[in-house]
Amino acid sequence: MLRITLPLPKDVTPAPTTSRVAIIGGGFTGASLARLLAVNGQYGPDDIVVFESRAGLGGGLAYGTRNPSLRLNVAAHRMRAVPGDPQAFVHWLSASGRLDLDPDAVGDGGIYARRADFAAFMAEQIQPFLDRGSVRHVRERAERICRRHGRWQIEGDRGASVQSDIVVIATGHPPPTPPDLLSDSLGGDARLISDPLPSGALQAIGPDDKVLVVGAGLTALDALGVLRAKGHCAEVTLLSRTGQLPQPQASGDFAPHGDFLIGVPNTALSLLERVRFALEEVTEAGLPWQSVFDALRHQGQAIWQALPLVEQRRVLRHLRRRFEAHRFRMSPQIAELVERERAAGRLRSRAGRIVAVRPGHAEIVVDIATKPHGIVVRHAARWIIAATGPDHGNVIGSQSCLADMEGSGLLRKDPHGLGIACDEDSRAVARDGYPVEDLFIAGPLARGAFGELTGVPEIAAQAERIVQQVLAMRFATTRTITIRSL
Repeated sequence: MLRITLPLPKDVTPAPTTSRVAIIGGGFTGASLARLLAVNGQYGPDDIVVFESRAGLGGGLAYGTRNPSLRLNVAAHRMRAVPGDPQAFVHWLSASGRLDLDPDAVGDGGIYARRADFAAFMAEQIQPFLDRGSVRHVRERAERICRRHGRWQIEGDRGASVQSDIVVIATGHPPPTPPDLLSDSLGGDARLISDPLPSGALQAIGPDDKVLVVGAGLTALDALGVLRAKGHCAEVTLLSRTGQLPQPQASGDFAPHGDFLIGVPNTALSLLERVRFALEEVTEAGLPWQSVFDALRHQGQAIWQALPLVEQRRVLRHLRRRFEAHRFRMSPQIAELVERERAAGRLRSRAGRIVAVRPGHAEIVVDIATKPHGIVVRHAARWIIAATGPDHGNVIGSQSCLADMEGSGLLRKDPHGLGIACDEDSRAVARDGYPVEDLFIAGPLARGAFGELTGVPEIAAQAERIVQQVLAMRFATTRTITIRSL
């Protein structure tokens, strides 16, 4: 047999190997991932695609509000959103002139900016890459994600179709769901507001209408702030199982106190004992107790991952509410509002649970079994606001694309019901217990694996780790992602 080898032209090179990414969700987590991938410079046009139904990237549900009464509950210098430049947001506030336009931002020695300002900052960070085409924003909600011919197929709710090599789920917290008793008794009644955060959600509440807020966390206090900012002056009652409100931030700047990584506690009880000891230390030293909880936050992922599954469950069952009241603290502006409203008798908090709901023509009557003795008291209000937070137990069912993937065995809930199961590399864990190499879970949906993963610095650090893993992956495919509108 005659064999002839023809030389290749000198200008012919092998087809490029690329790792193309579709990011589902364009809030802070998704925008951070897209930006970090684009900064690397290894991607061509349309190689990074972000599915996000909102007009802009970077804000999401948490920050994408225009209401000036909604502020960050963390000082701006602690919003370390850009790896390698921890003071980027603080510098931007001054350089952009936003701080000059918001004199009320300064409180207790820190800057507590409006959430809309942080969203604008993030939008400005990602915009150059959108302009260059290295990041493409598909303004649709991802409806279906499936495997097809060895790649991922993502279909949007308005006809877009994307094929990609890697998918990152970064949809953030699931939407809230009112307690069953409220939904069953007030289904279809406009006086039950199931989510107070969207713009205009509280607009119909009159200035003299009494309000019952079910929940007493930061979302409930956001609702209070929005109501008072629009002229509401009637009584507001906050109802929760413990009756405990978030604690205030400490004034001034201080370092975290406590090293929980030396002999990492491996039981819920030993963790509680270590925290109590650290609190005694800071009290004797005249330091704020908040310094201990800041140390817990910084070391939280290592602490959580050192706990066996059964001890993680004990932490969630016995310590979670107490921890969250001290971890997720009020901004000075909200703390001042709460103190003023309580002093005026317009704000009350009650510990208990709802046992009956009777809608009337003028008001809704609610029976509350109060703590600690279970005595039932009757409470009447014109409006009920559900502020119980995201429905993490229904995170997969709340999004059709995630439900499809669960049905195909590609992902599953985490054992604690906090989000989606993933491994320590943020890879989704499939039904068979093995990680899916090219499917990542980013942001709060990965809390079951990491514990502390709701703050901006922690999410930014996880995004950086995911990007490093993505950059290390190589796929021998062409560089063009197919995007078509039907």
